[in-house]
Amino acid sequence: MLSRTGTYALQAALHLARFAGEASVSATSIASDLDVPPTYLAKVLHRLAQEGVLRSSRGARGGYRLAGEPSEVTVAAVVAPFQEMRPSRICLLGGPCDLENPCSAHERREAWSSLALQMLESTTLADLLNGTPFRTLPTPPHAQEDAP
Repeated sequence: MLSRTGTYALQAALHLARFAGEASVSATSIASDLDVPPTYLAKVLHRLAQEGVLRSSRGARGGYRLAGEPSEVTVAAVVAPFQEMRPSRICLLGGPCDLENPCSAHERREAWSSLALQMLESTTLADLLNGTPFRTLPTPPHAQEDAP
């Protein structure tokens, strides 16, 4: 569900989370370690720094580091600059569809979009690095009505 750019951003943030509290890591080093295109990753890292997810420094010992602790940085914060984080307004069935005139797929699409966003917002880099067990999200009210 993540775009390639969102995946690169998350991989880089996780890589930097492993070095939290240590020296900055160069974009070239990160790209090499992750086996991703260095020029492309440099743009991703620059954008994460602009968004306040990373801190950057110039010079011989320059590079990138997380702006916060891995337990404070959510997956949503990392991927939001590269992903559409709100539900799409394009109807799955190809017709006119909005809150006033929803199509038959609208409710379920809204539910899965909401759950996916909740997961991204409630998962931190530390959760991913530490293998923190997944906490089941609450079932949306309309899904309970559909249950047998």
